[in-house]
Amino acid sequence: MTASDLPQPDAAPSSAAALHQLKQLLKSDPAFAMALRATTSTNEAARLVAVHGVHVTPEALWRHRGTLESGGMPTWRG
Repeated sequence: MTASDLPQPDAAPSSAAALHQLKQLLKSDPAFAMALRATTSTNEAARLVAVHGVHVTPEALWRHRGTLESGGMPTWRG
């Protein structure tokens, strides 16, 4: 049996797809947006986001912190 014969795991959604999904959630759910703004770290934010079905790493959240909401304001302090 070769490696190509082994079952392949389903591909995880890309970071870009997850961030797009997160932006849509922020636009459609004001309570979620307020809760995300109230988080104090990217780890806390990633846990909150995961509870809502979007799986994105704290690192990806940090890299895109100024683009998650309109106006480009950073979500977490640097």
